[in-house]
Amino acid sequence: MSPRFRATGLTQTQFEVLEALYHKGPMTIQEIIETIFSTSGNITVVVENLVKANLVTKKTGEDDRRIRWINITPRGEKIIRDFFPGHLEDLDHAFTGLDSNDKEQLTKLLKKLGKNI
Repeated sequence: MSPRFRATGLTQTQFEVLEALYHKGPMTIQEIIETIFSTSGNITVVVENLVKANLVTKKTGEDDRRIRWINITPRGEKIIRDFFPGHLEDLDHAFTGLDSNDKEQLTKLLKKLGKNI
């Protein structure tokens, strides 16, 4: 974990949930689980902690009251917006040792892996 990441005070999973909500919009717990490849028990705890930190909110569905929509708050958006450019720099730096063929092969392997998960 990079020093930049540690400075956010977020866990890896909290960051993944915020990032998914920031880029994809409101989601249900099940959609979050499918997006970040996690387990339901873990995500439930992560979301509750993000609610306590005022980084996300939970809202009951209007059409189906059994559904809880998870929304990123303005405070959560600010954390991701401020963090993301530096995070992309860190990722870019991490991949500097790979040439274009390596990156293409890695992309294919990750897509293949993603289809099987």
